[in-house]
Amino acid sequence: MKTTVIAVVAAAATLTTLATVQGAAAAPAGPVGAVVTCGTPGAPGPLLTRACVEVTGNQVRFYGVATAGDPSWQPQSVGFAVSGTVVGGAPLAPVNPTVLVQAGSNQVGSVFSNAPCGATVSSTFSVNQPGWPASTATVSTVVAC
Repeated sequence: MKTTVIAVVAAAATLTTLATVQGAAAAPAGPVGAVVTCGTPGAPGPLLTRACVEVTGNQVRFYGVATAGDPSWQPQSVGFAVSGTVVGGAPLAPVNPTVLVQAGSNQVGSVFSNAPCGATVSSTFSVNQPGWPASTATVSTVVAC
């Protein structure tokens, strides 16, 4: 009887250890490093615009990406507007950079903020160039610390 009790206790301890190890292996890991989310492109025009949000922990960077749609694009200075919002928080001051846009993808502007874990953040990126068609892109994501 004593041997049976010891065997049962040993088996229970082994199962508990296995369950703990399996549970630890199955636990989801949080984001490691920066997580970038970019939205769908804005309206077609001379430039393809995308709003992006980069989240590292609770640090948030709002920016845009401008890509020339025409292979014969010649570098030129273009005005943009970049803004960000932490839903439920005070509006962040937008930036209105003028950037020399080269062929290929160009990161434009940066608006930085902190946001609590679980908060939704939104970014808007648009061309702000006189005589050009409007091309506004947006994106929203959740801060998953």
